[in-house]
Amino acid sequence: MTVKEIFELRKQGRVEEAYEAIRPMYASHKGKYTTLAMFWTASDILKKRLKEKRTAEAMSIFEALLRVLPNIDDKDGRAHDAIMGHALRLGQEAPGFSTLKFVGKMGVENLIEADWRSIMPTPKEGEPQDKRQFPLPSMAQRLLTQSFKEVRRQPTTDNALMVMPLLTEAIRRQPRNKNNQRFMAFIYGIMGEREKAVAIYRQLLGKYHDSWLYAELSALIDDPAQKAALLCQAITNQRQPQFRVGYHLRLAQLLADRDPSRAAYELQQCIAIRTAQGHPLTREIQALQERLKAVAPASPEAQRVFYRRMAQKYGERR
Repeated sequence: MTVKEIFELRKQGRVEEAYEAIRPMYASHKGKYTTLAMFWTASDILKKRLKEKRTAEAMSIFEALLRVLPNIDDKDGRAHDAIMGHALRLGQEAPGFSTLKFVGKMGVENLIEADWRSIMPTPKEGEPQDKRQFPLPSMAQRLLTQSFKEVRRQPTTDNALMVMPLLTEAIRRQPRNKNNQRFMAFIYGIMGEREKAVAIYRQLLGKYHDSWLYAELSALIDDPAQKAALLCQAITNQRQPQFRVGYHLRLAQLLADRDPSRAAYELQQCIAIRTAQGHPLTREIQALQERLKAVAPASPEAQRVFYRRMAQKYGERR
């Protein structure tokens, strides 16, 4: 079989056949066209394996593609784009894949200008032609966002340093981007530069009222009253109950000694949300539940008044 016939198989959608045909050819001869055929057929199989939920195989193929990429004549950047797209999808669909490590290994210097351009979404089939389309974040920005999720799960100095080159370039290009500023504040917190982190969060809260901004700032504040005020703001600015669970728990823990009835109310809300979602109670929640079992919770109205009063106090301090 020739390389031309293998590409014909790809066009016909016979990707498994194309992949099996090119592998022995590439093993014996790594020429320009066999290398191209190897890259694109393997790329097809990676997508197929992800659809089949065979993520371990998809990750192995991706590592092979990274080894092949430097040997490709990629003047049009299509192979580079494919690698970036695969990394994004693997980060979303393959639990064992680390976008953060990919970004660190690739290096910001190897990104191309197209990686930083916003992407216009392709209209879905059946959508009206005049439907307004909003640009998606650039590929680099989306990889940064996925990397940041990993940093949040494991907020270590090593991970902060790994993401810093990409974040620094993103801020250079979009200094007013809210998410990038938030990422930098979080990184400053990890690196122990608390004053810089607090300054960024307070600046952001002068314009935005996202619940996570209040919650992340509260983690950097030592004063219990201000910390409580920030958590109250996080709760009142989050409409989706499932995202309030952690805020209720943190506020309950903070108030347990100072104001047990309000702590009992917050714990009650935390437990109610988790139960409604079918999630078991963690040991942390159970321990606090045992500690407050004899305490009558504050009323919902009393707690709403408390939220308003605390928000007013925080507003004066900000």
